[in-house]
Amino acid sequence: MRYLLIGAAGHAQEVAWALTEQLCRRGEVAELRFFDDNLPRGRVASGLGDVVGPLDAVREHLHGDEVRLVLAVGLPRTKAALVARLASLAMPWATVIHPLAIVGPNVTVGEGSYVAAGAVVTVNARLGRFVTVNVHCLVAHDDVVGDLATLHPDVHLSGNISIGTGVEVGAGSLVIQGTTIGDWAILGAGCVAIRSLEGHETWVGVPAARVSRRPHMRHAMGER
Repeated sequence: MRYLLIGAAGHAQEVAWALTEQLCRRGEVAELRFFDDNLPRGRVASGLGDVVGPLDAVREHLHGDEVRLVLAVGLPRTKAALVARLASLAMPWATVIHPLAIVGPNVTVGEGSYVAAGAVVTVNARLGRFVTVNVHCLVAHDDVVGDLATLHPDVHLSGNISIGTGVEVGAGSLVIQGTTIGDWAILGAGCVAIRSLEGHETWVGVPAARVSRRPHMRHAMGER
């Protein structure tokens, strides 16, 4: 099996590490190749593989062994742009779950998602496609996390929460039970959401307060 990682910066190498540990637990060995428009060719710092070219070179590496794409970037708008850019390849996306993550019963994890070491997803939760659940996050019972959403390290979601498409929740943030976070909202680091928050807005502080109106998604697809 060959895994083509889209992205090669620090977060991408964390995803690669989780992937290698996941494969090792299953007794599998695979080749990892990194692709990044902004980094030079060569070995990545972690030693987990090589940057072999920009994203336009991905197509050249689809032949031969069975291949999976791995989304290895963390920002929601960047994820959306890259998934759209590579859609014409019609290739499957790997779902990466570190063996040191805890995933409980009746949990679904969508294609292309990443659940990091130390994360806990308890019971009856649903993660959409291309969701990022970073290190030491808690996703509690009956939570729904929408496509392309990103939970940065140490985010805690209480039960019965709905996180919309493309939401970004900053490190150390807390969302109390029963609330809804609208599509493409951004919650700053250490934010505490004690009520439902509108989408396309930036929220910071304790309790969370609006900062600015977010641009509509169609105007932000090119952001990295």
